[in-house]
Amino acid sequence: MSTWRARPCNTNSPNAVSLGWPTEQVQIIDDDLGKSGISSAERTGFQTLVTAVGLAQVGIILVTDVSRLARNCADWYRLLDLASLCATLISDSAGIYDPRLFDDRLLLGLKGTFAEAQWYNMRTHLTAALFNKARRGELALRLPVGYDRLADGRVVLTADRQVQDAIRLVFALFRQLGSAHRILHYCRDHQLTLPYLTSDGLGGRLVAWRPADFTAIYQILKRPIYAGAYAYGRTQGQHLPGSQGKVRRQRLPQEKWIVLKPDAHEGYITWAEYQENQKQLAENRQLAPPAAAGPAREGSALLQGIVLCARCGRPLRPRYRNKPIYVCEALSQALAQPRCQRFGVTHVDAAVTELLLAAVQPAQLELALVASQQAEAERQQLQRHWLERLEHARYEATLARRRYEQVDPDNRLVAAELERRWEEQLVAVQTVERAWTELQAAAPLPLSSAEQAQIRRLARKILPALWHAPTTTNADRKRLLRCLIKTVTLDSFSQVGFTRIQVLWQTGAATEVTVPRPRPGCRTPQPVLARLRELAATEPDYRIAEILNAEGRQTATHHAWTKENVRQTRIKYRIPTACGPYARQPGPRGDGLFSAAEAAQQLNVSPGMICDWYRRGRLVGEQRQPHAPLWVRLTEADHHRYSGAAPLTPDLILEADAPSALGLSPEQIRQQVQAGSLLTFRIWRTRRRWYVQPPPQNPIPHSLEVHYADVSGFPPA
Repeated sequence: MSTWRARPCNTNSPNAVSLGWPTEQVQIIDDDLGKSGISSAERTGFQTLVTAVGLAQVGIILVTDVSRLARNCADWYRLLDLASLCATLISDSAGIYDPRLFDDRLLLGLKGTFAEAQWYNMRTHLTAALFNKARRGELALRLPVGYDRLADGRVVLTADRQVQDAIRLVFALFRQLGSAHRILHYCRDHQLTLPYLTSDGLGGRLVAWRPADFTAIYQILKRPIYAGAYAYGRTQGQHLPGSQGKVRRQRLPQEKWIVLKPDAHEGYITWAEYQENQKQLAENRQLAPPAAAGPAREGSALLQGIVLCARCGRPLRPRYRNKPIYVCEALSQALAQPRCQRFGVTHVDAAVTELLLAAVQPAQLELALVASQQAEAERQQLQRHWLERLEHARYEATLARRRYEQVDPDNRLVAAELERRWEEQLVAVQTVERAWTELQAAAPLPLSSAEQAQIRRLARKILPALWHAPTTTNADRKRLLRCLIKTVTLDSFSQVGFTRIQVLWQTGAATEVTVPRPRPGCRTPQPVLARLRELAATEPDYRIAEILNAEGRQTATHHAWTKENVRQTRIKYRIPTACGPYARQPGPRGDGLFSAAEAAQQLNVSPGMICDWYRRGRLVGEQRQPHAPLWVRLTEADHHRYSGAAPLTPDLILEADAPSALGLSPEQIRQQVQAGSLLTFRIWRTRRRWYVQPPPQNPIPHSLEVHYADVSGFPPA
């Protein structure tokens, strides 16, 4: 070839030019400087070189040492294959090689193998040295927030007391709440902030504060350094299949850590507390093994996570579809076999609760004071956190003021910026003070000595009251159960109709009790059904419920009757009703009431007018709720009074004058019309006006009689 395009790597262009190649045919590739040659995934320069060789655009490759091109035999032999096909030469400080020749190809292959072996040996030695230094505890790991490293290499707690108290508060809340998510909600409710590290731009570390998040809380709970332990090798990298150079970090169990040295430096908690925290976090995982109880939740099944099946030993899971039950579904889900057992929650929880309350009776004397002491300790922790936060905000404001005072007043640009920062810090101080004042106003006051003495007197009765109090959540009850009870095993096959409950206490002792299982169903007694069937022929459902309750009859579950109970019982036992809410056939229903449409037809008016008369209190009827079907009474006497055929007698009072004449309000008149104490008339001769007839014992005044006589033309009575 008259002209070759050379692509030297890690060399200078004048060297290639001095060998006779024109400058425009020389291209320097230095994109991979400082990158490892073990993989070509991140080496864009090597990828460019391979592409150009495959396109026959390269005549010779000039390098100082061929081992610099690749330390991976797969990448190296791929380049050799392409160079052999495209007649590309390779040159280093030792000579020029033609990959098409067997001897040159063999020599280049050996050089590539030696380059990979050299990298492997070098990496092995460096890794071994790193591990040895870590085993001695001398490897300086990156410290999280809350720790500082001295000049001599020792790790100590940070000098910032606010940071220390914030981290200690997280561990105290975990001992109290038992869940990282509950700590997060607590911090959000009380507007607590947590510290985190940022860079100052010069390689130093700065502590900043931000609202608590789950990641920060979880990292504080998981890192063994906060327990004073030196740990190295807690994760292991795994290359993802099908990805180039991507590594996934996987957490290792504690027994597989490379280095673990408890009590290597001062910690925020002890190593035993750290182990308990990790055990609790493992149990809180939703994908935990079957033995894990999981966090206490708000479901009504109090034994969630600690109840086991006596047949297969697997945990029973609560199910809340229709009514809560404990069901063993492990074999059904894994092997498609029938379920082992199922238990109603009510009788099991009641029996276990009774055992729990009986077991803690001797220890109830100081129980209430423990809760008050915990509340007081929590209040003091919050107070210390907020006071430190307020002190820090005031310090920042003072620092901003000093910077503003030290600036040259003539330099208005700098002075204006420093003044703005000072004002921001003052606003931050006011915000913290306002939030702290609001929290103080909402916080409960500590108990006095007299109140503590009174609590001691009531301590023997307070636990059952607290257990059944509406303010006590199901999560609180579950946590109390788990403090004393390790597992509860249920068996329904030992005795027919009974549930055998075996309680294993945290102390190792066991208690066994047998309780009767609820009957599979409750049937309404036959006398009640006969009475209901009799009443359904003449009364609506709500009246049937009133009559049955008045007679002292109860439902199958020993409760009072309601309209819905009556309706469900009729449907269950197929008892028809003659007083349904809708008109299904002409004529009156069982209680003698007519529908609005049929009453309108008989009175020769519209159904809307019937509804209007009922709303004005002129008709006797019933409408259970607005827009429900209207049923009115329409006997022969009612038809005579409403049709307009009745004569105008002196004892009738015009509807508009009835309130003043009778001394009743319009609503009272309407109620008495419904009760039958007053009668209403619609008179055809007076242009269909409505009149009210008072009862005989309450005659109308004489003045009104004369007035009506004058109007109607009738002589006074």
